[in-house]
Amino acid sequence: MTTPPRYSADPVELDLDRWLLEGAPVPGCASCATRAVKRDAAAEAGDWKAACAAARGIRNHRHGHRETV
Repeated sequence: MTTPPRYSADPVELDLDRWLLEGAPVPGCASCATRAVKRDAAAEAGDWKAACAAARGIRNHRHGHRETV
C-alpha cells in the first residue's frame, strides 16, 4: 500500500487558447480600433480576462449599428 503525499503539488499552468485573443478590427471602425488597443494593452499587462473580453467585443461587434464602447 502506498502513502499519499502530504504536501500540495505544484500548480498546473494551462496554455491560453490563442483564438480567444483573435479578432481583426474592421478598417475605419472606431469601436473596433478602441477595443483592439484595449486588447493589446491588456495582453501586454497579462490581464487575460480584459484582453479576451476586448477580443470578444471585436468579434461580436455588429457593424452598421451605432454603439458606444
